[in-house]
Amino acid sequence: MSGLTLTFRGDAGTIVDMSSLLPERLAGQTAEDIAGLPLPCGGGVTMLGEMFELSAGDAAEAMLIRPGEAVLQRVGAGMASGRILVEGDVGSHAGAGMSGGLLRITGNAGDALGGALPGLPLGMRGGLISVGGSAGDRTAERMRRGIVVVDGTVGAYAAGFMVAGTLAAGGGCGPHPGFGMRRGTLLLGRRQDAVPDGFADGGTRDWLFLHLLRRGLEGTGSWFERAGTTRAHRFIGDLAEGGHGEILAMA
Repeated sequence: MSGLTLTFRGDAGTIVDMSSLLPERLAGQTAEDIAGLPLPCGGGVTMLGEMFELSAGDAAEAMLIRPGEAVLQRVGAGMASGRILVEGDVGSHAGAGMSGGLLRITGNAGDALGGALPGLPLGMRGGLISVGGSAGDRTAERMRRGIVVVDGTVGAYAAGFMVAGTLAAGGGCGPHPGFGMRRGTLLLGRRQDAVPDGFADGGTRDWLFLHLLRRGLEGTGSWFERAGTTRAHRFIGDLAEGGHGEILAMA
């Protein structure tokens, strides 16, 4: 990937807030300018260049982040355009409040992936997040628009209070999926034997719109791009919120 590369070289376990490092903000800046940016880190503030090794490149083309043993929080949070690839794991709130662009994570993601930042009413509002591993609790919470696809599992309260959009979890999900869901789709790559709380059984059939979703995921290498069927069992809910959302479990 061409563009700007950031490789963490600090102490293992260091917690870094990455929310200010967005392609649209860093576009056109030199490596020297970026190295001088302050980042919240471990309860204080540290210059980016003291924690990361930078390679020359324009963030407008792409950003490649190699976290090493760091805990990088809020990667891609609020991103409106551009591409970020993370070779490794990220912490909480990755892609929170995104409105556009592509965030690809080869490893695992923490809680609130594509969700809402603390104090804000809405989560992700556009764009695409692709995770090669698993994600934590509250994935796609309060999501308004966009696609989040996770090859592994997602934790509890997946798609909680979702307004619209799609969360696709190849490995299934934890308890209380779709809690408070208004609209949108939670797609699970595994069978769902029990009807989730607050949902009604909608039967099993082939869903043609899943072909459109697969087309939208072309090039990501995600589990659903490789899925050979569009047949799924549908659960309708959350009934307490009007019952316009759905959980689709691949049959």
